[in-house]
Amino acid sequence: FGSSRHRCRRRRHSAGDGPSPGGATAAAACSMDAGSNKLVLTRRVELHVQACYDLWLRYVWIAGGGVFPCPPSVVQQGDPTTGVGNIKAVPGMVREEILRAERGKFVEYHIKSGPFPVSYHRGLVEFVADGTCATTVTWTCSYTPLCCCGLVVEGLISWTLGAYLSNLASRALESTGNME
Repeated sequence: FGSSRHRCRRRRHSAGDGPSPGGATAAAACSMDAGSNKLVLTRRVELHVQACYDLWLRYVWIAGGGVFPCPPSVVQQGDPTTGVGNIKAVPGMVREEILRAERGKFVEYHIKSGPFPVSYHRGLVEFVADGTCATTVTWTCSYTPLCCCGLVVEGLISWTLGAYLSNLASRALESTGNME
């Protein structure tokens, strides 16, 4: 995952832990506490907060963040600025939908349908300015795996979100010409 300055920080929470420190609203905090498991990943991205949000929406959400060989397909277009209402189909016929968002601040989404082995899955991606030209991105996932699927679901979510954040940080460096 690169140097320690850009490394993903992972925290595993139990269902009763409070919201992440990025300033999530009370409604988001409640929905993030509904799952039996919570995973939090954090990454510093070398872009201004609004540019980071735009890159995340375009590169990670819509284009798939370079994680899987087949990028997602947009099933329903959402708001072009925030992504609210966007529904995408990811590999495995899973559909994810952006429920709420504020450009440069946060995106809240859920698994709308599909065969992913969870009874509940909600994600919150928060963008917090870290100086003038960098952003701390915190990705929180609250989920309840189906019986006997906990380790597989945790591993898949952790690996996927970690790869998204790592690739986002790399893409940001490429876009600004600051290759390390």
